[in-house]
Amino acid sequence: MARDRPPPPSGFPDGPPPPPTDPARELDPAVIRPWPGLLTVDLGAEWAVSSLRRMRGPMRVSGGGALLDEEPFALLRAVVPARALDPGENRSVADRLRLRLRNQLPRGSTPTGDRERCHVGPLPGTCDRFSDGHGGPLRAFVAAADTGEVDTAGSPLGVVVLASGPPDRYDTVAGTGWSLATTAGPDAALHTWVRVDGWWWQETLQLDAGDRIATASVEQVWQGGLDEWTDEVFARAPFLRGRRALGERPVRVDGLTRARMYRFDWQPSGRGRMLTNVVVGIRGDIGFQLVMELPFHDDAALSVTLDDLVPSLRVGAD
Repeated sequence: MARDRPPPPSGFPDGPPPPPTDPARELDPAVIRPWPGLLTVDLGAEWAVSSLRRMRGPMRVSGGGALLDEEPFALLRAVVPARALDPGENRSVADRLRLRLRNQLPRGSTPTGDRERCHVGPLPGTCDRFSDGHGGPLRAFVAAADTGEVDTAGSPLGVVVLASGPPDRYDTVAGTGWSLATTAGPDAALHTWVRVDGWWWQETLQLDAGDRIATASVEQVWQGGLDEWTDEVFARAPFLRGRRALGERPVRVDGLTRARMYRFDWQPSGRGRMLTNVVVGIRGDIGFQLVMELPFHDDAALSVTLDDLVPSLRVGAD
């Protein structure tokens, strides 16, 4: 005859803990709004401009109210001209983007099968789904489409979207992730996406002139001023290996309260020395950075700065 279990000690829960809650699983439409972007650039046709937008949702919360320590639920959307990609070997720009963006997936992500047909906004495209590589549940997808549009130099534009998260959060990736990633902006504008209030976000323009590549980004920050934001930028980047400062000075970036330019050379691991120009700026809770690197032995390296690019960039109203 089975004995009755003694009651748990006072203050201890009886039974398994409740499942974690996922604040990204069901979104109130009121927190989703159009995202036309803050960064604009006015450059000649020799520059290929790629636009990338990232969002990261809130972490899940355990039954006890603690944030779970797991990889984030993340989304990425990019609009890229073909000329900014490696030669395509007769592949469409959408296929080249779909393959290239796989390196943004969590480590160990494995395709689950053949491509599927899908839509990115109004555009017909293809989608790949990914598992954790051990026969587990799905945890990510990458979808891409040709836009039918061209950039200022006549290069075809493609769009690619990606969402990923922990394997046991795939309901959120497949539901909220798919809904947000494949939503076009108002009037189906390719460069307009959507943003979720309270989520971390980042917008990037990659500027490619063949012999020079510069990257401009704005993102939501919590630092109190330019000095704190500058420390954060340099802490993230591998700029400290043998760094030798060559100068710094204030600069003006349209739409920012304050900005400074830094110039230095440094030694990447396993590579020759690089000459790096960095502009760091801030406005309220928006942090800005603009980076250009050139091999130190390049004939143009010592004469090239970001002074020609800075006047062409503007950080608009949020």
